[in-house]
Amino acid sequence: MNDQLEQDLATAFGEHAGGVVDTGVLAVSATRRGRRLRARTYAVRCAAAVAVVAVVTAGALSVHRSPVVPLPGGSASAPASPDRDWIQYPPPDGWSVPPLPAAGVPADPSKVGTDPSLLHFTVDEWAVDSPYTTWRSTAGLETISFRRGDAAYQVFLAKAADTLDFELSKQGDGNIHHERWQPAPGLWAEVFSRNALDAAADAGQIKSRLRLDTTVRCTTPIQLSNLPAGAGLLGCEVTLAGGDLPGRLLNSTVWVGENNSDQAQIMVTRRNPSPSPGTLTLGGRPARVFTDDQFRPSVEFPDANGLRIHLAGTGTYGSPTLIVIAEGLRIASSALDPTTWPVRLVI
Repeated sequence: MNDQLEQDLATAFGEHAGGVVDTGVLAVSATRRGRRLRARTYAVRCAAAVAVVAVVTAGALSVHRSPVVPLPGGSASAPASPDRDWIQYPPPDGWSVPPLPAAGVPADPSKVGTDPSLLHFTVDEWAVDSPYTTWRSTAGLETISFRRGDAAYQVFLAKAADTLDFELSKQGDGNIHHERWQPAPGLWAEVFSRNALDAAADAGQIKSRLRLDTTVRCTTPIQLSNLPAGAGLLGCEVTLAGGDLPGRLLNSTVWVGENNSDQAQIMVTRRNPSPSPGTLTLGGRPARVFTDDQFRPSVEFPDANGLRIHLAGTGTYGSPTLIVIAEGLRIASSALDPTTWPVRLVI
Protein backbone atom coordinates (compact mmCIF):
# COMPACT_ATOMS: atom_id res chain seq x y z
CA MET A 1 0.00 0.00 0.00
CA ASN A 2 1.52 3.27 1.07
CA ASP A 3 2.80 5.31 3.96
CA GLN A 4 -0.23 7.59 4.10
CA LEU A 5 -2.69 4.73 4.23
CA GLU A 6 -0.62 3.09 6.96
CA GLN A 7 -0.84 6.32 8.92
CA ASP A 8 -4.57 6.47 8.33
CA LEU A 9 -4.96 2.95 9.65
CA ALA A 10 -2.71 3.63 12.61
CA THR A 11 -4.96 6.56 13.42
CA ALA A 12 -8.09 4.49 13.00
CA PHE A 13 -6.76 1.75 15.27
CA GLY A 14 -5.08 4.00 17.80
CA GLU A 15 -7.98 4.10 20.17
CA HIS A 16 -7.92 0.30 20.46
CA ALA A 17 -4.19 -0.30 20.31
CA GLY A 18 -4.16 -1.65 23.83
CA GLY A 19 -6.97 -4.11 23.26
CA VAL A 20 -6.53 -7.83 23.78
CA VAL A 21 -5.80 -9.66 20.53
CA ASP A 22 -5.92 -13.43 20.42
CA THR A 23 -3.11 -14.37 18.06
CA GLY A 24 -2.91 -17.96 19.26
CA VAL A 25 -5.38 -19.08 16.64
CA LEU A 26 -3.04 -17.80 13.94
CA ALA A 27 -0.32 -20.23 15.05
CA VAL A 28 -2.45 -23.37 14.92
CA SER A 29 -1.55 -24.17 11.32
CA ALA A 30 1.92 -22.61 11.23
CA THR A 31 3.49 -25.81 9.90
CA ARG A 32 2.86 -26.66 6.26
CA ARG A 33 1.15 -30.03 5.99
CA GLY A 34 1.10 -30.58 2.27
CA ARG A 35 -1.47 -30.12 -0.45
CA ARG A 36 -4.02 -32.43 1.19
CA LEU A 37 -4.48 -30.10 4.20
CA ARG A 38 -4.21 -26.81 2.36
CA ALA A 39 -7.92 -26.04 2.18
CA ARG A 40 -8.39 -26.69 5.89
CA THR A 41 -5.40 -24.50 6.75
CA TYR A 42 -6.82 -21.68 4.69
CA ALA A 43 -10.20 -21.90 6.43
CA VAL A 44 -8.59 -21.78 9.88
CA ARG A 45 -6.50 -18.76 8.99
CA CYS A 46 -9.41 -16.91 7.44
CA ALA A 47 -11.31 -17.36 10.69
CA ALA A 48 -8.30 -16.03 12.57
CA ALA A 49 -8.10 -13.10 10.19
CA VAL A 50 -11.68 -12.16 11.00
CA ALA A 51 -10.97 -12.36 14.74
CA VAL A 52 -8.04 -9.95 14.47
CA VAL A 53 -9.04 -8.08 11.36
CA ALA A 54 -7.84 -4.67 12.52
CA VAL A 55 -4.39 -6.05 13.25
CA VAL A 56 -4.27 -8.17 10.12
CA THR A 57 -5.27 -5.34 7.83
CA ALA A 58 -2.57 -3.00 9.05
CA GLY A 59 -0.05 -5.82 8.81
CA ALA A 60 -0.90 -6.53 5.21
CA LEU A 61 -0.49 -2.90 4.37
CA SER A 62 2.87 -2.63 6.08
CA VAL A 63 4.31 -5.11 3.59
CA HIS A 64 3.69 -2.76 0.67
CA ARG A 65 6.07 0.14 1.14
CA SER A 66 5.73 2.13 -2.09
CA PRO A 67 4.40 5.65 -1.55
CA VAL A 68 1.69 7.60 -3.31
CA VAL A 69 0.88 11.29 -3.39
CA PRO A 70 -0.41 12.27 0.06
CA LEU A 71 -3.91 13.63 0.12
CA PRO A 72 -4.51 17.09 1.53
CA GLY A 73 -3.81 17.04 5.24
CA GLY A 74 -1.93 13.73 5.01
CA SER A 75 1.38 13.07 6.72
CA ALA A 76 4.05 10.41 6.47
CA SER A 77 4.51 7.90 9.26
CA ALA A 78 6.37 4.74 10.11
CA PRO A 79 4.36 1.65 9.14
CA ALA A 80 2.58 -0.60 11.54
CA SER A 81 4.03 -4.09 11.91
CA PRO A 82 1.50 -6.52 13.42
CA ASP A 83 1.07 -10.17 12.45
CA ARG A 84 0.41 -10.55 8.71
CA ASP A 85 0.31 -14.34 8.76
CA TRP A 86 -2.86 -14.77 6.70
CA ILE A 87 -1.34 -13.49 3.46
CA GLN A 88 1.16 -16.35 3.51
CA TYR A 89 -1.62 -18.88 2.99
CA PRO A 90 -3.56 -18.38 -0.26
CA PRO A 91 -6.89 -20.13 -0.89
CA PRO A 92 -6.68 -23.58 -2.54
CA ASP A 93 -7.54 -22.06 -5.93
CA GLY A 94 -5.19 -19.10 -5.50
CA TRP A 95 -5.79 -15.43 -4.81
CA SER A 96 -8.58 -13.74 -6.73
CA VAL A 97 -9.21 -10.09 -5.91
CA PRO A 98 -12.63 -9.02 -7.24
CA PRO A 99 -12.55 -6.18 -9.77
CA LEU A 100 -14.04 -2.79 -9.07
CA PRO A 101 -17.38 -2.22 -10.80
CA ALA A 102 -17.43 -0.59 -14.21
CA ALA A 103 -18.37 3.08 -14.08
CA GLY A 104 -20.79 2.85 -16.99
CA VAL A 105 -19.25 5.81 -18.78
CA PRO A 106 -17.20 5.87 -22.00
CA ALA A 107 -13.47 5.37 -21.56
CA ASP A 108 -11.70 8.71 -21.81
CA PRO A 109 -7.98 8.80 -20.87
CA SER A 110 -8.03 12.59 -21.06
CA LYS A 111 -10.00 12.60 -17.80
CA VAL A 112 -7.34 10.79 -15.75
CA GLY A 113 -7.01 12.45 -12.35
CA THR A 114 -10.07 14.66 -12.76
CA ASP A 115 -12.65 12.66 -10.79
CA PRO A 116 -11.62 11.11 -7.44
CA SER A 117 -14.47 8.61 -7.68
CA LEU A 118 -13.07 6.98 -10.84
CA LEU A 119 -10.00 5.20 -12.17
CA HIS A 120 -9.43 5.21 -15.92
CA PHE A 121 -7.18 2.18 -16.31
CA THR A 122 -6.73 -1.46 -15.35
CA VAL A 123 -3.80 -3.90 -15.28
CA ASP A 124 -5.84 -7.08 -15.81
CA GLU A 125 -4.70 -10.19 -13.91
CA TRP A 126 -1.87 -8.40 -12.10
CA ALA A 127 -4.49 -6.79 -9.85
CA VAL A 128 -6.36 -10.09 -9.45
CA ASP A 129 -3.64 -12.59 -8.48
CA SER A 130 -2.68 -10.80 -5.25
CA PRO A 131 -3.41 -11.20 -1.52
CA TYR A 132 -4.89 -7.72 -1.67
CA THR A 133 -5.15 -4.86 -4.17
CA THR A 134 -5.59 -1.16 -3.52
CA TRP A 135 -7.17 1.32 -5.91
CA ARG A 136 -6.66 5.01 -5.23
CA SER A 137 -7.84 8.13 -7.05
CA THR A 138 -6.94 11.70 -6.14
CA ALA A 139 -6.55 14.99 -7.97
CA GLY A 140 -4.06 14.42 -10.79
CA LEU A 141 -3.09 10.83 -9.95
CA GLU A 142 -4.58 7.34 -10.13
CA THR A 143 -2.90 4.30 -8.58
CA ILE A 144 -3.29 0.52 -8.43
CA SER A 145 -1.15 -1.37 -5.88
CA PHE A 146 -0.76 -5.16 -5.58
CA ARG A 147 1.61 -7.98 -4.62
CA ARG A 148 3.11 -11.16 -6.03
CA GLY A 149 4.82 -13.26 -3.38
CA ASP A 150 7.33 -11.04 -1.59
CA ALA A 151 7.28 -8.45 -4.36
CA ALA A 152 5.18 -5.28 -4.14
CA TYR A 153 4.08 -3.21 -7.13
CA GLN A 154 2.41 0.10 -7.82
CA VAL A 155 1.22 1.44 -11.15
CA PHE A 156 0.65 5.18 -11.45
CA LEU A 157 -1.22 7.09 -14.13
CA ALA A 158 -1.06 10.88 -14.48
CA LYS A 159 -1.27 13.61 -17.07
CA ALA A 160 1.79 15.43 -15.67
CA ALA A 161 5.26 13.87 -15.66
CA ASP A 162 6.12 16.06 -12.66
CA THR A 163 3.62 14.10 -10.60
CA LEU A 164 5.54 10.91 -11.26
CA ASP A 165 8.85 12.67 -10.56
CA PHE A 166 7.46 13.37 -7.10
CA GLU A 167 6.65 9.68 -6.66
CA LEU A 168 10.15 8.70 -7.69
CA SER A 169 11.68 11.09 -5.18
CA LYS A 170 9.90 9.28 -2.33
CA GLN A 171 10.95 5.73 -3.11
CA GLY A 172 13.73 5.48 -0.53
CA ASP A 173 16.18 2.59 -0.26
CA GLY A 174 15.80 -1.06 -1.15
CA ASN A 175 15.49 -3.33 -4.16
CA ILE A 176 13.44 -0.89 -6.25
CA HIS A 177 12.82 -0.88 -9.99
CA HIS A 178 10.80 1.64 -11.96
CA GLU A 179 9.92 2.26 -15.59
CA ARG A 180 8.02 5.15 -17.13
CA TRP A 181 6.26 5.36 -20.47
CA GLN A 182 3.45 7.12 -22.33
CA PRO A 183 0.51 4.77 -22.93
CA ALA A 184 -1.28 7.56 -24.85
CA PRO A 185 -0.46 11.10 -25.94
CA GLY A 186 -0.51 13.47 -22.99
CA LEU A 187 -0.59 10.61 -20.48
CA TRP A 188 2.23 9.21 -18.36
CA ALA A 189 2.40 5.86 -16.59
CA GLU A 190 5.00 4.44 -14.24
CA VAL A 191 5.42 1.06 -12.60
CA PHE A 192 7.35 0.68 -9.36
CA SER A 193 8.35 -2.68 -7.93
CA ARG A 194 10.14 -3.65 -4.77
CA ASN A 195 11.86 -6.98 -4.10
CA ALA A 196 10.85 -8.48 -7.46
CA LEU A 197 13.00 -11.41 -8.62
CA ASP A 198 12.92 -10.26 -12.25
CA ALA A 199 11.78 -6.67 -12.01
CA ALA A 200 12.44 -5.77 -15.65
CA ALA A 201 10.44 -8.74 -16.93
CA ASP A 202 7.58 -7.98 -14.54
CA ALA A 203 7.56 -4.34 -15.57
CA GLY A 204 7.33 -5.39 -19.21
CA GLN A 205 4.38 -7.65 -18.51
CA ILE A 206 2.58 -5.01 -16.46
CA LYS A 207 3.13 -2.42 -19.19
CA SER A 208 1.63 -4.80 -21.75
CA ARG A 209 -1.42 -5.35 -19.53
CA LEU A 210 -2.21 -1.70 -18.82
CA ARG A 211 -5.49 -0.85 -20.53
CA LEU A 212 -7.19 2.50 -21.01
CA ASP A 213 -10.47 1.14 -22.39
CA THR A 214 -12.17 0.64 -19.03
CA THR A 215 -13.29 3.10 -16.36
CA VAL A 216 -14.04 1.73 -12.88
CA ARG A 217 -15.57 3.20 -9.75
CA CYS A 218 -13.68 3.57 -6.49
CA THR A 219 -16.41 2.06 -4.38
CA THR A 220 -16.79 1.71 -0.62
CA PRO A 221 -19.52 0.42 1.75
CA ILE A 222 -20.53 3.98 2.65
CA GLN A 223 -22.25 6.89 1.01
CA LEU A 224 -22.18 10.52 2.15
CA SER A 225 -25.42 12.45 1.91
CA ASN A 226 -24.83 15.44 4.17
CA LEU A 227 -21.70 17.43 3.31
CA PRO A 228 -21.11 21.01 4.43
CA ALA A 229 -21.67 23.78 1.90
CA GLY A 230 -18.72 24.07 -0.45
CA ALA A 231 -17.39 20.57 0.30
CA GLY A 232 -16.68 17.99 -2.36
CA LEU A 233 -14.95 14.66 -2.91
CA LEU A 234 -11.15 14.95 -2.64
CA GLY A 235 -10.06 11.34 -2.86
CA CYS A 236 -11.01 7.69 -2.58
CA GLU A 237 -9.09 4.54 -1.75
CA VAL A 238 -10.27 0.96 -1.29
CA THR A 239 -8.41 -2.26 -0.52
CA LEU A 240 -9.98 -5.64 -1.31
CA ALA A 241 -8.68 -9.05 -0.29
CA GLY A 242 -7.88 -11.88 -2.68
CA GLY A 243 -9.71 -14.38 -0.48
CA ASP A 244 -12.95 -14.55 1.49
CA LEU A 245 -12.17 -13.58 5.11
CA PRO A 246 -15.33 -13.72 4.97
CA GLY A 247 -16.05 -10.74 2.75
CA ARG A 248 -13.46 -8.92 0.69
CA LEU A 249 -13.19 -5.51 2.31
CA LEU A 250 -9.97 -4.81 4.18
CA ASN A 251 -10.38 -1.05 4.40
CA SER A 252 -11.42 2.06 2.54
CA THR A 253 -10.88 5.78 2.95
CA VAL A 254 -12.79 8.72 1.54
CA TRP A 255 -11.63 12.33 1.78
CA VAL A 256 -14.11 15.19 1.50
CA GLY A 257 -13.69 18.89 2.07
CA GLU A 258 -13.07 22.30 0.62
CA ASN A 259 -9.28 22.50 0.28
CA ASN A 260 -5.99 21.09 1.50
CA SER A 261 -6.60 22.24 5.06
CA ASP A 262 -10.33 22.00 5.66
CA GLN A 263 -11.41 18.42 5.19
CA ALA A 264 -12.77 15.23 6.71
CA GLN A 265 -11.29 11.78 6.35
CA ILE A 266 -13.67 8.83 6.63
CA MET A 267 -11.91 5.51 7.29
CA VAL A 268 -13.77 2.21 7.12
CA THR A 269 -12.45 -1.08 8.49
CA ARG A 270 -13.96 -4.24 9.85
CA ARG A 271 -15.42 -3.95 13.32
CA ASN A 272 -12.97 -4.34 16.17
CA PRO A 273 -13.61 -7.61 18.07
CA SER A 274 -14.11 -5.51 21.22
CA PRO A 275 -15.59 -2.22 20.01
CA SER A 276 -15.67 0.80 22.27
CA PRO A 277 -19.14 1.59 23.57
CA GLY A 278 -20.99 4.47 21.99
CA THR A 279 -21.73 7.51 24.11
CA LEU A 280 -24.39 9.07 21.88
CA THR A 281 -26.60 8.18 18.93
CA LEU A 282 -26.05 9.57 15.42
CA GLY A 283 -28.24 8.56 12.52
CA GLY A 284 -29.76 5.86 14.71
CA ARG A 285 -26.36 4.23 15.49
CA PRO A 286 -24.20 4.24 18.63
CA ALA A 287 -21.29 6.65 18.20
CA ARG A 288 -18.69 8.52 20.19
CA VAL A 289 -16.84 11.81 19.87
CA PHE A 290 -13.16 12.00 20.83
CA THR A 291 -9.72 13.31 19.87
CA ASP A 292 -7.54 10.79 18.05
CA ASP A 293 -3.81 10.20 18.52
CA GLN A 294 -3.03 12.87 15.91
CA PHE A 295 -4.99 15.37 18.02
CA ARG A 296 -7.71 15.56 15.39
CA PRO A 297 -11.37 15.88 16.33
CA SER A 298 -13.00 12.54 15.58
CA VAL A 299 -16.34 10.76 15.46
CA GLU A 300 -16.54 6.98 15.46
CA PHE A 301 -19.22 4.39 14.83
CA PRO A 302 -17.71 1.41 16.71
CA ASP A 303 -20.02 -1.13 15.05
CA ALA A 304 -22.08 -0.14 12.02
CA ASN A 305 -23.22 -3.20 10.08
CA GLY A 306 -20.04 -4.99 11.15
CA LEU A 307 -17.80 -2.05 10.28
CA ARG A 308 -15.82 0.44 12.28
CA ILE A 309 -16.13 3.92 10.76
CA HIS A 310 -13.83 6.71 11.92
CA LEU A 311 -14.28 10.32 10.82
CA ALA A 312 -11.40 12.72 11.50
CA GLY A 313 -11.26 16.42 10.70
CA THR A 314 -8.64 19.09 10.06
CA GLY A 315 -8.86 22.87 9.79
CA THR A 316 -12.40 24.11 10.16
CA TYR A 317 -13.74 20.55 10.17
CA GLY A 318 -14.18 20.16 13.90
CA SER A 319 -16.52 17.91 15.84
CA PRO A 320 -19.73 19.82 14.95
CA THR A 321 -19.00 19.47 11.22
CA LEU A 322 -18.03 15.81 11.60
CA ILE A 323 -21.29 15.11 13.44
CA VAL A 324 -23.25 16.64 10.57
CA ILE A 325 -21.41 14.41 8.08
CA ALA A 326 -21.84 11.37 10.31
CA GLU A 327 -25.58 11.87 10.62
CA GLY A 328 -25.91 11.68 6.83
CA LEU A 329 -23.78 8.55 6.51
CA ARG A 330 -25.41 5.65 4.65
CA ILE A 331 -24.04 2.12 4.91
CA ALA A 332 -24.49 -0.77 2.49
CA SER A 333 -26.83 -3.51 3.69
CA SER A 334 -24.12 -6.10 3.02
CA ALA A 335 -21.06 -4.17 4.03
CA LEU A 336 -18.54 -6.86 3.03
CA ASP A 337 -19.90 -7.53 -0.47
CA PRO A 338 -18.59 -4.95 -2.99
CA THR A 339 -21.37 -5.74 -5.47
CA THR A 340 -23.91 -4.25 -3.04
CA TRP A 341 -22.07 -0.99 -2.36
CA PRO A 342 -23.45 2.39 -3.41
CA VAL A 343 -22.86 3.54 -6.96
CA ARG A 344 -22.02 7.09 -5.89
CA LEU A 345 -19.79 8.07 -2.97
CA VAL A 346 -21.45 11.45 -2.45
CA ILE A 347 -25.07 12.36 -3.14
